[in-house]
Amino acid sequence: MSYRFARRSFLGAVGGAVGLKVLLRNLEASAAGTPPPPRFLVMSWPLGTVRYLFLPPPPAVDLASSRILKPIADAGLAGDTIVLYGLSTSLIPAGGGGGAEAGTVKTMTGAASPGTRLNGGEGDDAVAGGPSFDQIFLNRVPALKRLGPGYANVICDARVDSFETSTQCLSYGYATRPVPSARTPGTVLTENVPLMPILSPLLAYQQLFGGFSGTTLDAQRMQALLLARKSVLDHSLRELARLRTLAPASESARIDQHAEIIRKVETDLKNRMTGQNATCAVPAPPDGALVGQSGSHNDYFSFPRPASTADDVVHGKVGQAHASILRAAFQCDLIRVATFEWAPGTSHVAFAGLYPPDPAGAYMHNPMSQLITRLADVATTYPAAGDANRGVVDYLANVHTWYNQQTADIVRGFKQATDVYGGNLLDQTIIPFVTDRADATDGWQPLPALIFGGRALGMLGGQLLSFSSRSINDLWMTIAQAFLRTTDPLAALTSEVFVKTNVSPIAGLWRTTP
Repeated sequence: MSYRFARRSFLGAVGGAVGLKVLLRNLEASAAGTPPPPRFLVMSWPLGTVRYLFLPPPPAVDLASSRILKPIADAGLAGDTIVLYGLSTSLIPAGGGGGAEAGTVKTMTGAASPGTRLNGGEGDDAVAGGPSFDQIFLNRVPALKRLGPGYANVICDARVDSFETSTQCLSYGYATRPVPSARTPGTVLTENVPLMPILSPLLAYQQLFGGFSGTTLDAQRMQALLLARKSVLDHSLRELARLRTLAPASESARIDQHAEIIRKVETDLKNRMTGQNATCAVPAPPDGALVGQSGSHNDYFSFPRPASTADDVVHGKVGQAHASILRAAFQCDLIRVATFEWAPGTSHVAFAGLYPPDPAGAYMHNPMSQLITRLADVATTYPAAGDANRGVVDYLANVHTWYNQQTADIVRGFKQATDVYGGNLLDQTIIPFVTDRADATDGWQPLPALIFGGRALGMLGGQLLSFSSRSINDLWMTIAQAFLRTTDPLAALTSEVFVKTNVSPIAGLWRTTP
């Protein structure tokens, strides 16, 4: 039997088993000597930073000397990290959107917002005036496209103010739709459609791996399998055995590697579904799998007020579960693009033990940030001992440090992982880590950002650059160089709608011959 006939017979037999089709293509590509592919993961944290605790004190440039960046250095990632400070979305029209609301949309799309949507709450919920850069790269870079889900989009906590979409959405498609304006009654705006993220790790796992065998497995069936220590692979054992006879003998180990990656992420997810701090429990339909919290909340006050419960333990577990699923999907080459949002800029996640005046209490992130009214407190001057803002500034810096610690653990997992092509996952993946605004005063400059990984794509880690002001789109064009393999990405993206005035790649962050 010819290989072509056997291949056609196999693909016909597995039907809708997308994962098995991807696996066969991976084996064929690997046998043909195809190099590891590029990948793109956008991550975000809420509420900016505290400038003088983020930047290493001069003349040092060592990340370990920064209170907020130290976890990245401690994780051994300094050489894989580019730290940027002084980016801006201020020159991108906000359309009346709020600090976090328009800030999130402008950061991700780089395009002017046409206005704010009428949503039954406040009038500052910005709409997108263009697709987000994850979708632009997915559309423009053939090497990022995959069979099946295409990409993944997750969030770890989705509580917002006043029914907002903008703060809990990083991804916007090319399709547009009409929405009523909040600021101009009777006016209809045109927005790029929000691609809303998945809150539950179990549902994210189901979306990415549930169709691996061709059998449709809903979230509750997936949960039952995992708790019974079974795998989606159990539905594919016959097909995997046939694949072994079809694939070159040299590629048999890669079939085992795929299976090992999937079973490992299933074990990780199962462990997070059990025990005192279960994070993937599935309530009765129609709610589906709800992890963390969601909904519209307005928990604001004029003084530090402890929350009734702390969220940080579960919040961290949800983030690590999402990350392990995305990492496995990247390793198995089911997707090459994803977004990961820790929490909206209007975050109501309550962190315990991070507010020095009350180390036993738990306090919500954005409500605490609203107590900062003096820019100097987060920009230039550490409040004096006894100043009420001193404890709040410490809290905000501690939360940002917490996110950096969690994110460093995720990035280190990528650095320790090998994809099915034999490449180092972090070296093949560019991971920008961005935020919605500069600081607690709602400014859109100077913005902090980080870029992890991408060494094999030409990214030059181990750098820290501070600017007086550069467009956020300079960051995206710097990354676009690597994916589009060009020193002039603006010319390649001329038909896209993001703001291009005074935009250029940041010199020295990408080598022209990766």
